[in-house]
Amino acid sequence: MVLDSLGQSFSYFQSKIVWSNSEELWVAALNSHCRVISSTLLFKGTINYCFFHPRDILRFAIVHNAVSIILAHNHPSNNCLPSQSDYENTKDLYLLCQLLQISLMDHLIITEMDCYSFKQDKVFDSWDLELGYVKK
Repeated sequence: MVLDSLGQSFSYFQSKIVWSNSEELWVAALNSHCRVISSTLLFKGTINYCFFHPRDILRFAIVHNAVSIILAHNHPSNNCLPSQSDYENTKDLYLLCQLLQISLMDHLIITEMDCYSFKQDKVFDSWDLELGYVKK
């Protein structure tokens, strides 16, 4: 499966996690053509929180020789807006991915009918500007 658009990524992950009563964080490792090499549930949390550690996500990416990754987690509340901890944890991961040259393509927050995309909302672009990164 190729995940090179928000619609494809949303469909791919929604089928895996939307019916869970607790927050789950999934990751997909992608090759240079955005084809899924492997995906897995890495963390399972409570009804309103799912702690994730960048180390475990990056280990998964490195083991699978990923060029890029996409994260997705659900909000059982059906509110797809990110929490403050969603922003903070994603920013930490984004910065580490930059250092390791593994692209964080997106982080989706999925509900039954909707999703939030950090990429579509240009959050990654704002972090790049904040840090003085210039995209080539």
